Amino acid sequence: MPGENPILNNPYEEPLLHYATNLAGELDYSVVREGRRVFTPEVQSIPVRSGSQKDLLEVNDYGAAYGEELVNLLRREVKVWRGAAYPNTTRVTRELLTWWFLDPTRENRLFYAQREAIETAIWLNEVAERSNPGQHILSRLSQAQAMADDPGASLPRIAFKMATGAGKTVVMAALIAYHFCNRQEYRNDVRFADNFLAIAPGITIRDRLKVLCVSAESGIEGVSDYYSERRLVPPSLQKNFASLNAHIVITNFQAFQPRALQGNKRSPFDGKIGADGRKTEAIEDYAQVFRRILPGFKSGSRLLIL
Repeated sequence: MPGENPILNNPYEEPLLHYATNLAGELDYSVVREGRRVFTPEVQSIPVRSGSQKDLLEVNDYGAAYGEELVNLLRREVKVWRGAAYPNTTRVTRELLTWWFLDPTRENRLFYAQREAIETAIWLNEVAERSNPGQHILSRLSQAQAMADDPGASLPRIAFKMATGAGKTVVMAALIAYHFCNRQEYRNDVRFADNFLAIAPGITIRDRLKVLCVSAESGIEGVSDYYSERRLVPPSLQKNFASLNAHIVITNFQAFQPRALQGNKRSPFDGKIGADGRKTEAIEDYAQVFRRILPGFKSGSRLLIL
């Protein structure tokens, strides 16, 4: 390992160096390569003991072969867009991006991993359709959705691979702010969501996600919402931001399990013994489940799920 410090890059800037990685995904800490490691879908990075046999070839030697991978295409196009100071966006989007990333005096800067995730989501939503490379990427995403066997895959989805501790919740907060602020300004623009649903794997994570509500008390050492703590909303856009709480629901996935109906919603056959000897019980259908979880959301509104 070169030197005493294993950290090669500034966490706030695009990576400039990487440890050599062979085609089996093994990292060689004795060799540092210039540039960012290309994305290779079949290669997972695996640290190996120093002194083990080294391969002559490294994944970046195959950069041309992997250049058409969607992740590498996206990185390239988003980098060009970033370098041009975010053209082809709404006034609100440009104001947010400038506030987050282009102010040299900003404190509490976002990590590069957070920045790239936010930029990529915005680029796909607002900018991609304006260029031939962007249309190509959107077409490939649409084709993949059309060919999927799972009906749920027909919904437009974006996934970001971020390491533990990279700040995924801050990215969620920034994207909520992006959609909400734009929606307040451009009521008829269907690119921006009306409402937000954050689904957690359990109660503990659900409670931690309360920082996505405005001025929410998260219960974690008195931390308030991330919008104020991380300064995600510029002063000019804060006027109507307090109304966000009426448009966001945070729950855990167990809430989607249909429950037994209560009160006047029950069936006349409830409590009766059926032909199979079991007691009959009326259960919610999924329309009723959604009305229970999202009681204040209007039918037909655009929902962003995180």
